[in-house]
Amino acid sequence: MQLSTIALAATLAGLALAPIYEIPPILGLLLLLLAGLVSVAFRHNRRHLSCALFLLFLLLANLRYPLLIKSASIIDELDGAGIVEVVADVDTITQLDGGRCYLDLTVFSTLTQAGSLQQHDDLRIRLYLDEGTDSLFPGDRLRLKSRLRRPRLFGTPGEFDYPRHLAGEGLSLTSWLKSASQIELMAEGSFGLSRQMTVWRRDVGLVMQMLLPERQAQLTRALILGEGQQLEPELRKQLAAGGVSHLFAISGLHLGLIALFGYRLLYVLYVRFPALSAWQPPQRSLPFLLLPFLLAYLCFTGDATATRRAFLLALLVALFLARRYFVSPLTLLSSLAFLFLLVNPLLLWQAGWQLSFAGVAGILLWRPLWQADLVMHRQPLIRYPLQLLLVSAAATLATLPLVVMNFHQVAPAGVVANLVCVPLVSFVALPLGLFGVAAFPLAPSLAGYCWQGCGVLLEFLVELIGHLLSLPVCSGFPLFFSRWQTFALFLFLLPILTAPLCLRSKKFFIMVLFCGIGAGALWQLPFPGKEELSLTMFSVGQGESLLLRNCTGQAVLIDGGGLYSERFDVGERLLAPAFAELGVPKLDAIVLTHDHPDHRKGLVYLIDHFFVGQFYSGEPLNKLHPSLRDALLRNEIPVRAPGFGWSCLESWTQGELLIHRGMLETNEKNDLSLAVYLQTGKEDGLLLTGDLEREGIVELLRDPMPGPVSLLKLPHHGSRFSMIDELVNQLQPEICFVSVGYRNSYHLPASQVVNFLVQHKIPLYRTDFSGTLLARMTADGWVVKHWEGRLFR
Repeated sequence: MQLSTIALAATLAGLALAPIYEIPPILGLLLLLLAGLVSVAFRHNRRHLSCALFLLFLLLANLRYPLLIKSASIIDELDGAGIVEVVADVDTITQLDGGRCYLDLTVFSTLTQAGSLQQHDDLRIRLYLDEGTDSLFPGDRLRLKSRLRRPRLFGTPGEFDYPRHLAGEGLSLTSWLKSASQIELMAEGSFGLSRQMTVWRRDVGLVMQMLLPERQAQLTRALILGEGQQLEPELRKQLAAGGVSHLFAISGLHLGLIALFGYRLLYVLYVRFPALSAWQPPQRSLPFLLLPFLLAYLCFTGDATATRRAFLLALLVALFLARRYFVSPLTLLSSLAFLFLLVNPLLLWQAGWQLSFAGVAGILLWRPLWQADLVMHRQPLIRYPLQLLLVSAAATLATLPLVVMNFHQVAPAGVVANLVCVPLVSFVALPLGLFGVAAFPLAPSLAGYCWQGCGVLLEFLVELIGHLLSLPVCSGFPLFFSRWQTFALFLFLLPILTAPLCLRSKKFFIMVLFCGIGAGALWQLPFPGKEELSLTMFSVGQGESLLLRNCTGQAVLIDGGGLYSERFDVGERLLAPAFAELGVPKLDAIVLTHDHPDHRKGLVYLIDHFFVGQFYSGEPLNKLHPSLRDALLRNEIPVRAPGFGWSCLESWTQGELLIHRGMLETNEKNDLSLAVYLQTGKEDGLLLTGDLEREGIVELLRDPMPGPVSLLKLPHHGSRFSMIDELVNQLQPEICFVSVGYRNSYHLPASQVVNFLVQHKIPLYRTDFSGTLLARMTADGWVVKHWEGRLFR
């Protein structure tokens, strides 16, 4: 096995292990020393040397991971300092949809309200702006006043690790301002390359915006300028469902086309001068002439990861051609991937980096197929579509586990759509757009015609994708796999991807057997019969969502959380990934305690994307919020209203799951909350109380409790108006749960409630401090764990 392959595989293993388990530094250093000694001692034994090197690189990657997540005291100080005056230089500006943008800033100094002035050498922040950035450019020095926040996870299984994503880009804090008018421009930056490229890109984008209809302008800017984040959310979802969103992200395709057309043009000129051909053959010298143009385009489009990978690959190819040194393409790709991770290990968790390298690896693994004589000797009208189909299938299979893991979506239409879209985009739309960019400084009108042609073609392709998605077989669908199922999918696809290279090897059938058994075993995790009755309280901010599961695999969701922001869907971003991570394929029932946004909004996405057996609500269907009502009708889910007092949830099979509905006549929805009770043993039971306040609690206690309560979910996020003291005195719970947002503006749970529970020595478990909570019923009572490091601990 090649050294680059060993180094890459070990680095991937060490980094993948790091979020779950960080090897203690002393033990790690001792193992590093041991691996180094073994490498030297057995340097002539290939197998022992490979094992020692694998351990060496694995340890290096694992030990390096915690050093990459900054935890400096100054960051903690600024995070809790209130309004901070910041002086910073603009590094980059990225446009978003709806006229929003974000700026990445290198901080020069900060001044807190307490008068603490700090100079900084290595502090970078991301500033989000809702409007007005036309006057700002890279290199400008700014002064602004805003709150600085350390990025923080909700603490929910399967959620996107935003703090790690920012750390991978060298960013430690985030901030927000309404408008650029709140920023003072202290000094304009020097007119360097980055500023020139930004000005040029912005001018081009504005002209596109003026000349083209809105959707065509968005598509053209995404394809040519790399501004894919400006696409409207619905358009972005349509492209993803059609499997062609990769065409609208700056990638190696763009650099490859520039290199192809540039090489052809320079080749024609080069061979006209015999002296040049006598000095160096064109294939050895022309790649170096193309590199400055590729570098300029890399800077112009914002230095995306996939483009950077393609540029470095082109640089290495140029060097190897100049030295007449042959390197296997797969070895070159694995070496490049290892070098990327060596420079920035956190790139491993960036979806763009994963998909970029996996897609190219799949294409190279299937090269014996799409370059086989059976394909190459066909007529061009057959050969090119067949090659495109094989290349597209290889890239799709190679990236499928990563797409499922990152985006929870499969796009069957992509195989067909790419047969049409890739040639039209690659050889018509993209060259038109790039020619327009090149012609813009000299012939703006010609550039405009090019972009208009590009926009019309892209609009046609989007319409075509829309028609494809209307077909039942081609419509995209969500796929929520646990981490074990995702790895099982990878093992299943591995023999298919490597078959063209390894089919004749004797070890191939052993690999097929190993991968088949491994995939089957991983797919079954957790094994049947290992489940216990459990309550999961998801950390969803200032909202509430709980999941009851029993040993037969039944799952009942109580509320779906919800934030007041329209840009963050709790169901899509938190609960659905959590269900995938925890292996919850369906919901036997959903109970909505009351129709408030912080309990209802996350349910809409779940109802649309998961099987739901029944829906329980204290309000009739026609009085529910329109978004929720439409989702229930669209999916034909039976809606049931529990009777007054205690009634049984019929589908639950392990004991009696009871729902309480009060008889109050009030317009206060909190006091109309449904309560849920489950007796889990002779002396154990749990009570979930929604957002009940004083009148609702009185009504709840008026009806006799069906059994003991050892776990109490505090009503209304621990509000002091919910008679928690009386509730606790009557029920005598052993532990209490509460769902609250970190540093929430309501100051919940109330300090009086916290102090009362402390005085009575009742443990209080909070989602704002501990993240998602898991309570399992055992023979000794409740065992509580919280989500940390990708596991319940």
